[in-house]
Amino acid sequence: MPKRKDLMLIALVIVIAVAMLGVSRLMPKTDLSKKTADATLAPDAIEYVDATPAPTPEQTAVTAVPEATPEPTAEPTAEPAAEPTQEPAQEAVMVGPMPQAKTEKVRGYVVLTVGGRQYGEPIPMDRDKIITLKQDDGRINKVHITPETVYMESSTCENQDCVGQGEVHVDTYKNRILGTYIICLPNGVSIEMIPAED
Repeated sequence: MPKRKDLMLIALVIVIAVAMLGVSRLMPKTDLSKKTADATLAPDAIEYVDATPAPTPEQTAVTAVPEATPEPTAEPTAEPAAEPTQEPAQEAVMVGPMPQAKTEKVRGYVVLTVGGRQYGEPIPMDRDKIITLKQDDGRINKVHITPETVYMESSTCENQDCVGQGEVHVDTYKNRILGTYIICLPNGVSIEMIPAED
């Protein structure tokens, strides 16, 4: 049978949980139209990867099949070997992995805050992308955004708690302790995932 002290502790935890739930219901929903940056810290740090462009006709030209060389004979020939003809070398076309296509429906947005100021505009979760947040003092955070999740890929902070907080998923963020947030206290960076309204 539990002791009276244990029962009081359990009751206190339940009361606090109910109070937090009530406060969260009373808080206003985040309005994206009012979330604008006073100053963008580094607009050039956000890069969107577009699909690889279609190859040009020069790149898709098929090289001619070389003629078959005659079979060598047993008798050595006295005539010197002809110099191989030097045809202009064709440039190799390197095609990397294709980026994930844009999703038809955006399921959420990511708001990045650095030092208490919003970093750029809310970023749509429409494709796979990595945002690098570089601060003047050398602190760096890398945020990985996919169409359904956002997580801190790496950070220069010592404790790496932000990396250990895992991902915020559009479908399961309500089960996380921090909800829609990932916070890096040493670097002053926070990530907020705002689900799109259905």
